[in-house]
Amino acid sequence: MPAPEAVCDAAAPFLARLRSADHLLLRLLLRTLEAGPLLSRRPRLFSQLPREEAEAYLRTWAESRLAARRRGIAALRALAMLAYYGRDQAWKEVGYDGPWLGRRDVPVLPAPDLRAAPRAAPRIPRPRLAVGIAQGSTAGRAVGRALRVRADVCVIGTGAGGAAALARLAERGFTAVAVEAGGHSTAADYTQRELEMLPLLYQDAGLRATADQAIGIMQGTGVGGSTLHNTGLVYSPPDAIVERWRREHGFPLSEDELGRYVARVRAALRATPIPPDRINANNDALRRGAAALGWRHRVADHNRESCSACGYCMLGCAYNRKYNAALTFLPRALAAGARILSDAAAERIEGRPGARRVICELRDAAGRPTGRTAIIEAATVVVAAGALDSPALLLRSGFSGPRLGRGLRLHPSASVSAVFPEPIVAWRGLPQSVIVDEFASFEEDGRGGWLFLPSAANQPGLAALLTSGFGADHRARMREFAHAASACVLLHDETEGRVTVNRRGRPVARYWPGKADRVALRQGLRALARLYLAAGAERVYLPHAGASPISGEAELRAAMAALTTDRYLLTLNSVHPQGTLAMGHAPDAGAVDPGGQLWGHPGIYVADASLFPTSIGVPPQVTIMALAMAVADGIPERTA
Repeated sequence: MPAPEAVCDAAAPFLARLRSADHLLLRLLLRTLEAGPLLSRRPRLFSQLPREEAEAYLRTWAESRLAARRRGIAALRALAMLAYYGRDQAWKEVGYDGPWLGRRDVPVLPAPDLRAAPRAAPRIPRPRLAVGIAQGSTAGRAVGRALRVRADVCVIGTGAGGAAALARLAERGFTAVAVEAGGHSTAADYTQRELEMLPLLYQDAGLRATADQAIGIMQGTGVGGSTLHNTGLVYSPPDAIVERWRREHGFPLSEDELGRYVARVRAALRATPIPPDRINANNDALRRGAAALGWRHRVADHNRESCSACGYCMLGCAYNRKYNAALTFLPRALAAGARILSDAAAERIEGRPGARRVICELRDAAGRPTGRTAIIEAATVVVAAGALDSPALLLRSGFSGPRLGRGLRLHPSASVSAVFPEPIVAWRGLPQSVIVDEFASFEEDGRGGWLFLPSAANQPGLAALLTSGFGADHRARMREFAHAASACVLLHDETEGRVTVNRRGRPVARYWPGKADRVALRQGLRALARLYLAAGAERVYLPHAGASPISGEAELRAAMAALTTDRYLLTLNSVHPQGTLAMGHAPDAGAVDPGGQLWGHPGIYVADASLFPTSIGVPPQVTIMALAMAVADGIPERTA
């Protein structure tokens, strides 16, 4: 099959996940791009241009003063990179040896079957069951009728926060039902292939972005949420950040109280230090450079057991060796009598205090509406759908408040790549084990700074998306894939963005780092480039269009002088959206009160990263789970 047709076929799963409005925009973009050269001195269609002229024309769009052109090319480029390099046929070109499945004999560890009907654990004081739904986890795609379910509590979302809150509520005797927009997948579904796993495990097939398409936002979907694809880092909340929350935002937990919740989370995740012999070459390059410069760094804790080091954490663990929410908190919740309904997207919350109704749209395996609904009747609702979808749900349900949807932080990350004389093979081994915290000033006073984290997007499609450039230049960079190391500047951002909803009620995220944060990003990129040079890199590349290779300090100074932090020219991504329903001591200071309840709306709680009053600065799963448990523990006192 000709390559263009094969790439179009590879793009089909991503296009299928786009909303109808996005389909229309993409169609308009392609038609405009096709007709654009007709206005040139030699009128032709884009598809008729020779390769070199086509690349030059695309570059004029990417560097255009018109934001609409830069935005369109950014979206089209992301789709093309994933589709082209995600295919088997492209792997030989970049030296990628492909998935282990079918080639390596790695035993799959036993895991709880959430779809079975578990018995209630005898230690639960009064295990009561929700009415209207079977025990265990029910797939909405298989439900042939409309559902009406009654429970004490409805939890919306089953990621880090939703899973921890659900387990805690069920274990305290509440009848609890969780609804999850995504499907219920298990290790047997994880094929280690980007073209199949991104649509399965990520919102919008991994193509979610800010409203202007300037920052990609990778968020999970499915029973277990983003814990299914995260890299397993176990990082406690920094003391200085939490103290800032207490001082400025009314954070209610004392040091000892929060410490107990964090300890429970770490125990549930079976947190353990990463063994030194599991540090792969990509991480070792970061450690080596930090050591050469005398910069502070650490080997992280993680929540894996007997890890095979296959390297596919971001595509789901096919061997059940990562203790995500689906293997820890959710089995506990079901054993205590909770129920889970997957393929059920919460569309709105109706009713009055004490008698709420969560209206859900049931979906099929492709995420399309089946035409059937599920209505969950509950006195209490816990919203844990993530920092974009949680405020969107509340906004389209008619809730309001001065801080609802405001305060969006993204931990924007900018990647630096480096080419070494020896093979790095970054896609093998634990994706993230070494963290450089030399510049993490937020760990001292709760403000500013950044971490260096090794890249976790190490399969060819995602790596291509993060590699700057077009056409021949980009292809040449990708041919160095096996020798390339990469890491990101993970910024503790102080910029506040916002989440609103469009006419269809879908989340719209508006964010670009402010001046101070852009200055910090520049400083971080320069420092990370220096680190790689100290580690012995032959060439280093900054993440902006037209980046020239850097092999020494003089070239680094020139590259930094040419570096732009304009939208679409500086490549930024996010995997940690947070802060859109933040805790605050008053309605004008936060969307929810210090106990996580929506100001002015009794019985509506939040239990995800939306709660964070500021950027957390570090991988957030432990903090999310700890705060979700604390919110859940406060519900009985307020409903008594």
